[in-house]
Amino acid sequence: MRKIGLFIGVLMMLVAGCKSKSEMHPIGELIPENDRFWQVISREAVVERIGIAFEFTEGPAWHPDGYLIFSDIPGNTIYRWTEKKFVVFRHPSNQANGLLTEPDGSVLACEHKSRSITRYSPDGEVSVVVDEYNGHKLNSPNDLCKSSNGAIYFTDPPWGLEKQNEDPGKELPYNGVFRYHRGVLTLIDSTLSWPNGIALSPDENYLYVANMEILRVNGVDEYQVHWMRYTLDERGEVVEKTIFFTALDTSLPGGPDGMKVDQLGNLFVTGPGGILVVDSLGNHLGTIGIPIPATNLAFGPKEKELFITARSTIYRVQLK
Repeated sequence: MRKIGLFIGVLMMLVAGCKSKSEMHPIGELIPENDRFWQVISREAVVERIGIAFEFTEGPAWHPDGYLIFSDIPGNTIYRWTEKKFVVFRHPSNQANGLLTEPDGSVLACEHKSRSITRYSPDGEVSVVVDEYNGHKLNSPNDLCKSSNGAIYFTDPPWGLEKQNEDPGKELPYNGVFRYHRGVLTLIDSTLSWPNGIALSPDENYLYVANMEILRVNGVDEYQVHWMRYTLDERGEVVEKTIFFTALDTSLPGGPDGMKVDQLGNLFVTGPGGILVVDSLGNHLGTIGIPIPATNLAFGPKEKELFITARSTIYRVQLK
């Protein structure tokens, strides 16, 4: 999540909450790089705008009770969406970012304000899952995923700190990628500049992490946008690390933020130009172009829909 100012006031947020299905309209475009792109998304699919006038949306997740939830970080609120309206799911949210739903209806949340991952149970109880490493506060957990054996993988960049890397309250000297399992927090990688989105492959043999490098070349900042792939052993521990995919054109709006992996192993990642679809071999199949830089995304039931958070706006795309 990149720091931005307020887009529109509270009054417009109430208007967004009143949006009905009849007010949705297509926007955006589908940009194939490979014919296999059409095996993932229909040629007739459209990008629908289903919500507007939020402050900075993030962390969408489909809830097992049949609705979408997502964060509005500066709005300090988690919203719930059905086909008819937006309602408040939790407020205040401690400036929650990435969200993850569990089969029993619990929600795991990466909270910027508390610098922790918390669990919201269906009965309303809130508990801290993890908030420190070796006695030091986490920076601001950003995004997370969970394996079938219960291990939680998450990224911890400093986006939630006022001065980010230079913030005096930053207790860790790096921006880490972590694994939390059975009460033990393990550092996976401390070398990434700005780790962000994170996801597991369907067979859980690979962990993917979005990252951005900022290089100073001849007095000008140059951005390198790439996605790391970590090979995991049967215990879920890393045995190999490599750069899996690199975005070549960083002049387009958007960056390496959220990501999801479908059942076939295709990565849907936020990046320059919109949502990049990349197969399990690292081939760029195509891009779902949207007019506002995307921050994160989530699949709907049976992966028939893709929901995209894009700063002030929520989009939906029909998948095959």
